[in-house]
Amino acid sequence: MFARVCVLIGMACVLAPVSPAEDAYTVYQGVVYNHPARKPLKLTIFTPDDGAAKHPAVLLIHGGGWLFGTRYQLDWYGRQLARHGYVAATLDYRMMPRYAFPDCLHDCKLGVMWLRSNAGAYGIDPERIGALGNSAGGHLAALLAATTPEDGLEPLSAPAVSSAIRTAVVLYGVSDMSYYRNPKGYIRFFGLTSRFIKNFVTRRYRGEGDAFDVASPAHYADESMCPTLFIHGTEDNLVPYGQTVAFYGQLRRAGVPTRLITVSHGHAFDFFVPGARARIFPEILEFLDTHLKGTGSPPHQPRN
Repeated sequence: MFARVCVLIGMACVLAPVSPAEDAYTVYQGVVYNHPARKPLKLTIFTPDDGAAKHPAVLLIHGGGWLFGTRYQLDWYGRQLARHGYVAATLDYRMMPRYAFPDCLHDCKLGVMWLRSNAGAYGIDPERIGALGNSAGGHLAALLAATTPEDGLEPLSAPAVSSAIRTAVVLYGVSDMSYYRNPKGYIRFFGLTSRFIKNFVTRRYRGEGDAFDVASPAHYADESMCPTLFIHGTEDNLVPYGQTVAFYGQLRRAGVPTRLITVSHGHAFDFFVPGARARIFPEILEFLDTHLKGTGSPPHQPRN
């Protein structure tokens, strides 16, 4: 039953590129960025063919309830971003039931590190990297935006490269995991959801704090968080709209540049509502242009 919920929730290796003649971008498929447990994790990289030496980059993180999904889900966003002067990279990451938090976050951080380490090969400005994620991917994008090395969530075998990002776009992502301790209504599914989430946040956690807090982006939000755009539907039955409203308010009070776009749709509306992606993309692009192409805030700094 939980799978029914999830379907709604949404080293350098340069391979031979595929260049669509009708578009001014190049696609690099199957670029390996990590080898956890002998399983290669890959990127699809979209690079603009505009002749510029350096471009801002956006890591795209797919949804799927931390249980399933592929990097190909966000190819549409990758193509659109490349057409507008961004290097975009969709990534694989480790998922349930075999892997749990923070494995998925480690992979996203390693993805940022890989883009920064291999910036020259793909025309990336290593100081201008952001993230965009939907649903479970939105949760991970928000954690990239909110956490610093002081939070103890950096990959243990990571290279000596920063995982900081300059900005994040969070589409209907979970910000407070504690809601799923005892979720109400449609999402309960006879207790299956709460058991799944408990397993997701506690199975690998060995710290002293509350595991649900440790996995919650809102737990880390303060003035050091990078600019973040939230997009959420008021009819979302899987990730409550109120979570995003509260997180957005938290960032505003902390003085973090942020914006909330509210739509009158449910979860994963940009996949299920015809034309929704095309309508919201210009606002996503405006936010990214401000904070990745403009003079927005630098990557967030470690807390004092």
